Amino acid sequence: MSRIIKLLLFGLILLIFCYFRLKPLYFQTVGYTYDQGRDFLKAAEIITEKNITFIGPTTGIPGVFHGAWYFYLLTIPFLLFGGAPIGFYYFNFFVQFFSFILITYFLYRNFGFLIAGIISLLVASSPYFIFTSIFVGNNIFVMPIFLLFLLINYSIITSSKEQVAKLKSLFFINGLLLGFVAEFEVAFGLFLIPSYFILILLFGRLRSFFMNLKAARYFLTGLVIPFLPRIFFELKNNFFQIKSFINRVFFGVPESPKTYSGAFQERIDLFFGYYRSIFGNDVLLLAFTLALILLVIFIFQQKIKKYDGSLNFFVPLFLFLFFLSTLYINNNFYVNYFEGIQYLILILIALGLSIVLKSKNYLLQFLKTALFLLVGYFVIASFISDIRTKPKTTGHLEAQTRIVRYIQSNVKKENKYCVKVYTPPVIPFTYNYLFLYERLSKKFPLPETDWVDDRCWFIIEKDDNQERQNKWIEEKIPRKNRVLIKNSIEETQILLYQIRE
Repeated sequence: MSRIIKLLLFGLILLIFCYFRLKPLYFQTVGYTYDQGRDFLKAAEIITEKNITFIGPTTGIPGVFHGAWYFYLLTIPFLLFGGAPIGFYYFNFFVQFFSFILITYFLYRNFGFLIAGIISLLVASSPYFIFTSIFVGNNIFVMPIFLLFLLINYSIITSSKEQVAKLKSLFFINGLLLGFVAEFEVAFGLFLIPSYFILILLFGRLRSFFMNLKAARYFLTGLVIPFLPRIFFELKNNFFQIKSFINRVFFGVPESPKTYSGAFQERIDLFFGYYRSIFGNDVLLLAFTLALILLVIFIFQQKIKKYDGSLNFFVPLFLFLFFLSTLYINNNFYVNYFEGIQYLILILIALGLSIVLKSKNYLLQFLKTALFLLVGYFVIASFISDIRTKPKTTGHLEAQTRIVRYIQSNVKKENKYCVKVYTPPVIPFTYNYLFLYERLSKKFPLPETDWVDDRCWFIIEKDDNQERQNKWIEEKIPRKNRVLIKNSIEETQILLYQIRE
């Protein structure tokens, strides 16, 4: 296949990647929830109030937080886009875009055009990878960090000792990335760090590199740096998080106690879910699963001993992550704990298909080409189908922005006004940030939380918990009232109340 055709095909894949992600960004039909509002407010606080924090968002363990680096990272899009809410989403898109370029280049350089084409087509069209490119959260930014961690280790493992000796910075970056995985998603780090140290002990080639004291020092230095804000917080607060973690793990009441066999089955389902999320439909899932089964049968039948040596690293890494997760028995194990593990699965698929490259079995050679054509067909079909659909706005950033601007269109800029917000989590971080952005960008004053001239706007979002919503309304709205304006945007009510004498 000529170089021009390869470039055209990769250009088409790149176009598809961008289309599926830029369409919802352009129409702002992206998820905007309590977490995003809270995190954007924190980024704004760091910049506008110079209030530097040493801890990040909350985790599932009370008193334990993710790393502060996520909030530091969000200050970049805050500055670049002037605080525009959609700017945070565009920033994530660009991060995931460069991750896509990186893994595509890595696969092409190491495994050739067909394998790079198959994997890049999957990433470009996968609902999982599309969603994580247009959503913002601390766990989402684990993905590019974890991908870099995997590729750095591939470089270390496949390089000669002489080459690695000249690149001590690889070990520093390796430690840095491992630490950042833990800081952006604490749960992932709790399983990945011990898995990696076990691999260093068991994997002879990796162990030989770390026997070099200089390399080990570089690695440990890089590993410690991401934890510095957390260490400062602990020293300042009498080791608050460490005590909270110990109390939860050793003395806390289990959330969902189960047997080891029950936890083991749950993790099998979970890891199959990670694998399944890569594929856009069940046909592709079935095709790849059958192909991988045939590949394994072929490897055992032919007693193949020559394969990419990095399999000795990536397969045990996957198995250790799985095994250690099964030991987490008494509490819930959430899907996002291993956010981005799909990259590890894709690299394993690429390594498996690379064995086909070295095989003279014509059936397997045809199988690889058939997979490329099959994925290509479904991606193009999905692309054509999506062009004809209009984006939905319900419950997204676009609708909430319209609500804020509707209220402000009915309020004079120089006047005080009151707004009370009901959202299902009760804490209205989402609207707080939107009002803040209007002040930053248009100098529109922030709303008061107390009634102004006996008037107040109410934003009441839909809530399946009707009892909780009714209780809030009874507490916030006086019985003697008059509705001056009543409107709704999507499924959210917007009302202007006046207290009657």
